[in-house]
Amino acid sequence: MTINEFTQINNLRPADAILMRKKFFGMLDHYVIYLGVINGRHTFVANYTKGVKIIPDHELTQFLKVLEPKSIDRFPGAEWQRPAAVQRAISRIGENKYTYLDNNCEHFKNWVHYGENKSKQAENFRAGVGAAAVLGAIALLFSAIAEE
Repeated sequence: MTINEFTQINNLRPADAILMRKKFFGMLDHYVIYLGVINGRHTFVANYTKGVKIIPDHELTQFLKVLEPKSIDRFPGAEWQRPAAVQRAISRIGENKYTYLDNNCEHFKNWVHYGENKSKQAENFRAGVGAAAVLGAIALLFSAIAEE
């Protein structure tokens, strides 16, 4: 399927996000924002380890070898709000501050969609680490009590 066919079949609109998942045993989601047709080509932007950047066609082809589109996360705002969301995405192109917990692709997607830099994936990871730390502390406490 070509990019043109993909955008038409999925009725992509500027500021819509595509949820991508690894093809084999993928656990983490990756979001790519559709900016629309710019200079005659379908244009996508993402925040990934190389920073926030427009994804060149050759990289998009590489992405599609290991990631597959799972769903479309439609821009939740009104139609008149789409240009502002696209501008939010464009304004961060060139930023190179990617971190999994504080500035990942989901943070970027939510910032474009809602103006909020947040990530459910990062929050869940932090909660899991916090729970593991509490359980570890309880285990140490019980171990110390048992030795007395």
